[in-house]
Amino acid sequence: MKVLLRNLHIISPEDSIDEVADIYISDGVIKKIGRVKSGIKFDKVCDLKNKTCVPGLFDMHVHFRDPGQTHKENFKTGTEAAANGGFTGVLCMPNTNPVIDSPVLVRDLINKTSGNIVDVKIAASATLKSQGETLSPILSLHEAGASAFTDDGLPIYNPEIFRRALEYTSQLGSIVIQHCEDKSLSNKGVINEGFISTLTGLKGIPAISETSVIARDLLITEFVRNSKYHIQHISCGQSVSLLRDAKMKGINATGEVCPHHFILTDKFCTAYDANYKMNPPLRTNDDVEEIKAGLKDDTIEVICTDHAPHTEYEKNQNFYDSPFGIIGLETSVGLTFTHLVKSGVISFEQMIYKMSINPRRIIGLNSIRIKEGENANLTILDTKAKWLVDKNKFKSKCRNTPFNGYQLDCKPYCVLNNNQIVFSKL
Repeated sequence: MKVLLRNLHIISPEDSIDEVADIYISDGVIKKIGRVKSGIKFDKVCDLKNKTCVPGLFDMHVHFRDPGQTHKENFKTGTEAAANGGFTGVLCMPNTNPVIDSPVLVRDLINKTSGNIVDVKIAASATLKSQGETLSPILSLHEAGASAFTDDGLPIYNPEIFRRALEYTSQLGSIVIQHCEDKSLSNKGVINEGFISTLTGLKGIPAISETSVIARDLLITEFVRNSKYHIQHISCGQSVSLLRDAKMKGINATGEVCPHHFILTDKFCTAYDANYKMNPPLRTNDDVEEIKAGLKDDTIEVICTDHAPHTEYEKNQNFYDSPFGIIGLETSVGLTFTHLVKSGVISFEQMIYKMSINPRRIIGLNSIRIKEGENANLTILDTKAKWLVDKNKFKSKCRNTPFNGYQLDCKPYCVLNNNQIVFSKL
């Protein structure tokens, strides 16, 4: 397939490109960047004046519920949602049914998702059945194609098991990704512990349940030479401070944050709407401001979604019985641009790093280059667009979002990858 993209504003920090040009793509490979003359018979020509091209976006924290809960999401609908939201790659979490702790299952899932426009990478469970008691066969899982190791949804709480996970992954150049929660401290809470939990009568989750695990993990990561450690979905201001201090000490630690944790606070839980119930929970305005500061100074290197589909029936249960989590793939670009870039918290270039370059680097994938001879892995954005979030336009099977009806700037326009092109329907 021969594709010509005309008049694109190309921004690729890794390639030192910030210019308006055409891109000629043949069979998925970039043949020319510059002014492309007529004379070639193209299968598709797109005039993309006022559109912005960046390296394909990557979300390193999604749940596609496959295997075991495909009534909520599956690889087909999950990748459709990702492409609709402007992503060309994702890392799927292993808390499925069965848990992804088998090399055979890793290989099967990789084969099942190959050739999609969205590159699907698989994180394997660091411990068997994510129970935190016995290490999974990390070497075999890595050989089978696992890109990272995590018990996401549950912490690797035993310090000896956590240490061994770091030691094994350090031999492979791989990484341990941690859901930081002391379950005894969170103690079946459902929202942030503080004034709002007292006001609503809902059981609270204290910030120390997150920060105490991070503090311990960072000490162990410092102890295990050449290990790599990544903190999932940071929610607390003190977590940012701990990560910042660790980086200053040279500890190989990174962290991610989701849009709901840099936009929303626990005050939204006063309506008892379970679309505001997530783990870690929404925190205070002070936490939001500290997270923004961490994004601004690049202490937090990744913006992800923790895309967690749940059915309407599940989310319509009472606040205690409803599951944690929201979907996010189809709102992430607009929320990030509107609440971080437009407001001056981070630059557009930082957004590209946090949503494309850094996630791939952290889990050891090749960076996406926009240059001649490279595979075309591109996200096209309409940065001038103003749009209203309409959950009925989502490709995800589920609609559990608190952002329906939000007015946003910057809309995904299309994605190109693996010799395919998909236009967003948002």
